[in-house]
Amino acid sequence: MNSQTMYRKNVHDAGNYAYAVIKASTNIKLGKKVTKGHLKGAKIFTLTLEERATCDSDCEHWLDCYGNNMPFGHRFKANDALMVSIERDLDRLDAKGKPYLVRLHILGDFFNLKYVLFWRRQLKNRELLNVYGYTRNHPIKALGYALKLVRKEYGKRFAIRFSNYPDDPFSAQSEHVSTEGIGCPVQEDKTDSCSTCTLCWEMEDKSIIFYDH
Repeated sequence: MNSQTMYRKNVHDAGNYAYAVIKASTNIKLGKKVTKGHLKGAKIFTLTLEERATCDSDCEHWLDCYGNNMPFGHRFKANDALMVSIERDLDRLDAKGKPYLVRLHILGDFFNLKYVLFWRRQLKNRELLNVYGYTRNHPIKALGYALKLVRKEYGKRFAIRFSNYPDDPFSAQSEHVSTEGIGCPVQEDKTDSCSTCTLCWEMEDKSIIFYDH
């Protein structure tokens, strides 16, 4: 009702947060390191924002967001302090001198144009940075169109799929929206994790179908 997470105590302001906001993946289904494809060997990192507060209210999973089942996940407020902290963490990852992959966003979404342009600037300035994820900001609106332009500019380095938008082949659908595409191999137990699959950022001409959680 209030366009926010159920778990208010785990919403943090990055400006007062003592740890990294870009976190090394510990998720079994996501994996820790890419095992094949052009990013083979790249470590995987994650960023989690506040669900609903940063999302398009047209999202089909507005009420049953899987964040409802993540009471302990640290979410970050959408503000300027977040972007300062992200830059700091990306500086640290760049210093390692190896390509890396950031999964945006475990929860939440791109919340305004300034934030989209922030990621465009990071991609321009950081040749080791790669990004993948999903957005419910469709390109029929300004924010989604801006994301599409960044994706066109940076290709696989900005592998952000539109959620539930079958008109774009580089999208990801819930099974009740469309079944035209390839079923998620992780959900079908055909592979161990996203890191051993890689289709979401490697395959550019087909949708991924996700089974409702």
